[in-house]
Amino acid sequence: MGQQQLLLLVLSTVIVGLATVAGIQAFSDNQAQASQDALVQKGTSIASDIQGLAGKPAQMGGVDLTSSGSATASGIVAKLGYETTSTGDASVPAEGAGSSGECTVGAPSSGSITITCSSDDAPQDVEVTVTPSNSSTSSDVVSTSFSSS
Repeated sequence: MGQQQLLLLVLSTVIVGLATVAGIQAFSDNQAQASQDALVQKGTSIASDIQGLAGKPAQMGGVDLTSSGSATASGIVAKLGYETTSTGDASVPAEGAGSSGECTVGAPSSGSITITCSSDDAPQDVEVTVTPSNSSTSSDVVSTSFSSS
C-alpha cells in the first residue's frame, strides 16, 4: 500500500508542476498581448487627436499638415497637450504597455505624420500613419493607415 501512495504522490506533484508551468506561460503570453494592445490603442488615439487638429483652422489652434514646414513633431505633441517622456519632445508614454512603452510622433513629411509605438514587453512595434486627403470633394480631412512591424 505504501508504494501505491508514493506513486500517487509523485504523479500528483508532476501534474501540479506541469499545470503551474502552463499557467505561467499563459500569463506571459497574455501580458505580451496586453502590451501590444496598449500600443495599438495609444497609437490610434494619437492619430485620432492629430486628425482633430488637422480639421481645425490654424487660427483656432489647428495644424496645417499639407504645407511644408508649418508643423513640427514637438509642436504637434505640445498642441495635443500630451506629457512627454525623457527621451524626446515628440515621445509620449504609452500607459499599460510596460515600463518602456512609448509612442514617438515623427516629423511631418509630405503632409503625412507617422506615429511609431514600441515597448520591450510587446512582441511588435506599431506604426500609424496620418495623411491628409488631397481631394476637395472628400469628406475625410485625413486618413489613417495602421501596420505592425
